[in-house]
Amino acid sequence: MKKLASAMLILMFLFGLAACGKPDAEEGRKVDASGKEATDLDAVPEAVMAVARAAQPQLMISEAEYETRDGNEYYDVGGTLPDGSELELDMTRIDGVWTVVETQRDIGMELLPGMVEGLLSDKFPGWQPERIIESDQGDGVVVYEFFGKTDAGEDTKIEIKWAGQQAELLIDEWVH
Repeated sequence: MKKLASAMLILMFLFGLAACGKPDAEEGRKVDASGKEATDLDAVPEAVMAVARAAQPQLMISEAEYETRDGNEYYDVGGTLPDGSELELDMTRIDGVWTVVETQRDIGMELLPGMVEGLLSDKFPGWQPERIIESDQGDGVVVYEFFGKTDAGEDTKIEIKWAGQQAELLIDEWVH
């Protein structure tokens, strides 16, 4: 019975994602994206690489991706830190200057703020994510992306925003 209740809750959440919008000015907004394409590091503009090196001097950059979203160019530059952990920097131009808008890394449940973990377990009792991405927006906002399967075996993604010591379940995918 508990599994059925969990499955129903997750399905209601997924249907809610399709039916509901953000309760702010971005309600109903769709992102027009070209899709990420792997990019040779030599093809990444030097200005992008300079920003990445300045933001994370110890990052051994090994890969890059490029896409356009809503007419804006984005580069995702990734690699490993000296401790072996992986890190990705997402960059776009703000006022004509390449800027890191998101720093992402995979984490375990033990690194989640207690209120984020509590909200996840309250809304989706018994559900365990297979992957968690911590997405630091650089302005005090962190979006935690939880990936896993529903009880029916379908892939799902849940996002929780952490800002000002408050956790908020996001209905629409976070757009920076």
